Amino acid sequence: MQVARELGDERLHSRALGALCATHFFAGDAEAGRPFGQEAVERARRLGDDVELPWSLVGYLMTIDPARSGPLYAEAIACTERSGDHLTSSVLRSNAGGAALATGDLPAARAHLEAAAQAAQQIGYEHAGGQANLGDVLRAERDLGGARSAFEAALRIGRRNGDNWHMAYAVLGLACLSGDAGGWDRAAALHGVAQAFQDRTGNSWQEFAARDRRDSLDQARVHLGEEQLERAYAQGLALSLEKALDLALGKTGPA
Repeated sequence: MQVARELGDERLHSRALGALCATHFFAGDAEAGRPFGQEAVERARRLGDDVELPWSLVGYLMTIDPARSGPLYAEAIACTERSGDHLTSSVLRSNAGGAALATGDLPAARAHLEAAAQAAQQIGYEHAGGQANLGDVLRAERDLGGARSAFEAALRIGRRNGDNWHMAYAVLGLACLSGDAGGWDRAAALHGVAQAFQDRTGNSWQEFAARDRRDSLDQARVHLGEEQLERAYAQGLALSLEKALDLALGKTGPA
């Protein structure tokens, strides 16, 4: 930000503030990042820049309560429609879908995610986050086969891109699905795999994912007992990348 101040570059200043906001969020301290994100948005609004404002809102929106995020997502998406920025539109729509899911609004979540996929298709963008969010929506709708396909697609895209963040969330979804189907040993091992991917990012689980993870592990503990759960979890945590992927994609079973 010091360079932006010295140059008097408001766009750079807004972008730097947005980056600080996102850095705090991914470090697990959204509250500390929120003021930076808010200032980034305020500066971008003053600029009246339909390219800069959506990106500042992407970071800021990650730090606020999903229940009050709707108008801000609408503002950001309107900017991308005016600018023709399909990439940012896809990211925003996917995140808006996740926010709608967090508030229990499944129809809105699905609509946002369908729009995210359409925007991504316009530019040939493979959107792992959109697929992972779609998997969560389909799981909530009890379409377990569709959810599995979406999570597997997210995992494959993440693998191609070297994206541990989205691979972690995709495998977490597959772990929860295994539990839904009564495959508790597999679920426990996949929870270990998911945590291994997440550990590589240095990030914490987002709130909705942490809740699903905790609920699934609690159920696995009831069915397996503490010792068996910990053993299967540790096995998943210790797998090599390729063996972890084989397990997640159903090419092998738990040890």
